[in-house]
Amino acid sequence: MEGLQGFLDRLQATASAVRESGIREAAVLHHDEADGLTSAALTKLALSSLGLETRLICLDKLYPEVVEDIETGRPRVVAYVDLGSGHIDWLVKANSARNLILVLDHHDTSSIRDPMLHNLNPELYGFSGEKDASSATVAYLFCKAVDTGLSSYAHLATIGSLELPGETRALNLIAIKDAKDQGLVRDSGKGDLKIEAKGMNLTRTRASSLLNVLGSVGYYRNGPEMGIEACTTGFSRQTIETAKGLEEERKQANRKMLSTIAKDGLSPRKNLQWFHAHDNYKGMGGKVVGSFCSYLRYQRVVNPVKYLIGMMDIPPDIPGWGRLPSSMVKVSGRAPQILTNLIERGTKPPLSKILPESCSKIGGFGDGHSVAASGVFPVGKEEIFLGEMDLLAA
Repeated sequence: MEGLQGFLDRLQATASAVRESGIREAAVLHHDEADGLTSAALTKLALSSLGLETRLICLDKLYPEVVEDIETGRPRVVAYVDLGSGHIDWLVKANSARNLILVLDHHDTSSIRDPMLHNLNPELYGFSGEKDASSATVAYLFCKAVDTGLSSYAHLATIGSLELPGETRALNLIAIKDAKDQGLVRDSGKGDLKIEAKGMNLTRTRASSLLNVLGSVGYYRNGPEMGIEACTTGFSRQTIETAKGLEEERKQANRKMLSTIAKDGLSPRKNLQWFHAHDNYKGMGGKVVGSFCSYLRYQRVVNPVKYLIGMMDIPPDIPGWGRLPSSMVKVSGRAPQILTNLIERGTKPPLSKILPESCSKIGGFGDGHSVAASGVFPVGKEEIFLGEMDLLAA
């Protein structure tokens, strides 16, 4: 059953399934930017309300090693939040412990039926994950299905949904209406919303940028934990100061990267243009190269019809989990403006198809949207990746 009612019924059914499972332990694996942090905070609130002890693991990418580790052992609820949609098949395959798997996400997904899987993706109900619903909105609607009292956190969904470009619409509007009705947010007059919830007195734009920087730039320095704490208790002065310091750090790294590209240009391939940041973003999470690509795609130095590819080296450490077997390269792809139109018209292939495919051919993986995608692969395979990608982009 498509449409809003079908989706809300599915959320209710999932809340009941968690209740009836008798499971008392949960792991929430979530993404590392504002949508990921707000949706992790909301998911944790929902699961705690259901009486589950919840462990949070923040990931820039959904590493198979982490999935296999979390999905073995004794049964628990495993929630994949703002990630997971693109990997439904292997989340089900890796589930040797018969965990109850919840996926609260808005990225492109596939429809797989499995009694232990609850794929709570609005795209399966006729909505667009790129325009109608953020992960935070999905997590918020799940919260409401668990306990209507949790609607007092509606403002978090309004922060997460800022990730989606254009006018706020469809499912995202539900959270905004709820938040306004309860006096948690109000229009600030400049097309923005002012959040006036517990411990928060700032615009949603500012809240979003603080969480983005804590999650990505502060990834290896307890940033995601601070961000999630801020979601439920408010932004303390110390959290805001920490975020400002991280913002400054990123600004300097971006400036350095820009001047290198202005001097040397982007490296051209037939259908691609690319750069490698190497250790320019050392100590920061892999998300920063994607944010930089998003900014770069509007600059003059970029060819408007070629796919834009940025790479950076990332350490093997996963905070709150452990170490991966080896260091990886994080790769981000963005479509500049004219190319975006060609992809939307179907005359050029979407990044969500060609970038993951190129990564998987060299022992990596990826996922994303049609005009913005990312992945990881082992260090040293850069040239092969670019060759594969250039071929598929044709």
